[in-house]
Amino acid sequence: MEAVQTNIIGADNVLESAFRNKVKRVVVLSTDKAVYPINVMGISKALMEKIMIAKSRLLDPKIGVFCGTRYGNVMASRGSVIPLFVRQIKENKPITIPT
Repeated sequence: MEAVQTNIIGADNVLESAFRNKVKRVVVLSTDKAVYPINVMGISKALMEKIMIAKSRLLDPKIGVFCGTRYGNVMASRGSVIPLFVRQIKENKPITIPT
């Protein structure tokens, strides 16, 4: 419920207030987990992104901009590339970028 209250309801409150008060720029911070959500955190961030996109369409770009950014591969999180890099270094292999 905290994820829902913060990421969905809280984001909606902030965006609505910014819209009403003609705030010039709002940046929504999301996560790579929103791409293919498998838990409440990812789903709530995905919905937050959808809310931001919907509200941004109501804005006159001369007045303000709502935009979003995603961060990912936090150390020790699911899907982190760090264990791969460590293994490649230990095995004297080139460090690769997974696609």
